[in-house]
Amino acid sequence: MTEFFVPGVPVPKGSAKAFMRKGMRFPVVIQDNADKQKPWASMIGYAAQQAGAQLIQSDSVDLRLTFYMPRPKSHLRKDGTLRPSAPATHTTKPDLDKLIRCCKDALKGVCYVDDSQVNTVHAHKTYQEQHSENRTGAWIRLQAC
Repeated sequence: MTEFFVPGVPVPKGSAKAFMRKGMRFPVVIQDNADKQKPWASMIGYAAQQAGAQLIQSDSVDLRLTFYMPRPKSHLRKDGTLRPSAPATHTTKPDLDKLIRCCKDALKGVCYVDDSQVNTVHAHKTYQEQHSENRTGAWIRLQAC
């Protein structure tokens, strides 16, 4: 089993957008949000290596993810305490499935050969805890099954 924390604001795997260009030999162009996603994915891979992750080659993988998202300033009073009207759960963008996809892709080649080995995923997103050492980021736990 390998468990580690990745500091930073979790970034989702973006959706690729395709569009047509006239007069070109290859008229279909595909564009994505790799400018934001690549640094986060690199941090995930680096944190896994620092935690001593071993490449799981043939077994299936159980993946557990907890994403700690930053709270908007509107959730806090001027003194920094949480407003009673602030939601307890994170139900806004980014989508949980896109956060999972980014992590699975980032761990490919570091923790497992291919993300098709991931057999079970337990994931949730929440707000970072107030007045705590827990920062924004992601707790990731992998286990061969």
